[in-house]
Amino acid sequence: MSRLPNLVTFITDFGLDWGPVGICHAVMRGINPQISIVDISHGIPAFDIRAGAWVLTSIFPYVPPAVHVVVVDPGVGTQRLPIAILCRRGDVLIGPDNGVLIPATRRLGGIVEARKISNKALMRPDISYTFHGRDIFCPVAAHLSSGVSFEDVGEILPISDLVQAPWREPEIYEHRVVAEVAILDKFGNIRTNIEAADWPLSTGEKIILKHKNNQVNLAVARTFGEVNRGDLLIYEDSSRFICIGQNLGHAGNTLGIGPGDTIQLERARS
Repeated sequence: MSRLPNLVTFITDFGLDWGPVGICHAVMRGINPQISIVDISHGIPAFDIRAGAWVLTSIFPYVPPAVHVVVVDPGVGTQRLPIAILCRRGDVLIGPDNGVLIPATRRLGGIVEARKISNKALMRPDISYTFHGRDIFCPVAAHLSSGVSFEDVGEILPISDLVQAPWREPEIYEHRVVAEVAILDKFGNIRTNIEAADWPLSTGEKIILKHKNNQVNLAVARTFGEVNRGDLLIYEDSSRFICIGQNLGHAGNTLGIGPGDTIQLERARS
């Protein structure tokens, strides 16, 4: 494969009120002083693989081909594998084999090859049981960005052996879709795992939301200001997923819906 770009994106649940993110930056720059690092988010809720996967997926296609590191890793130090995934667009995803990397591969054209990270020459010499971000994932990313070949990362893994996505794929039909809630964002918007292109919405259309034993009618809108204060709406969000919101309100609390919940959307009959 051709040389990877000198660009690394970085997503973690570390937070910014202590040292891990800065340490990881320093490790990468020590290996590749010319590296360009883009911090996407370090505010993923602790241990939340689902949120990490959604945030990674949401950055495409806005980020150019790069090495993408995700460290949301409640299984750090266990038998879960450290992995690298080469995608058809030319990106490499690096992180734990816990499903956090898998949803993004669809937006990157699918998986070309997966490898177990096992080449110790690409890692720090003393590996902590609890800080693989510093000692494995970030060093490997820095080496790849400086010209090391993907094939040097370690042995090939069968794609079928990878831990799958932290949510099931939506069940899409002409007039309805069954899907999962990926995350609630800080505004209480219900961000689903439905790609808007797979179930297009039309402005002015009415959608019936069913959750457990409840149902509510939603207006399709382009933005919050198109509905009255406190009203619910369904829209294509800026990351091209279908999202449910409330104008100046918290849709998740209003509807009693949270991450991991199953919802059904139906097109209202005219």
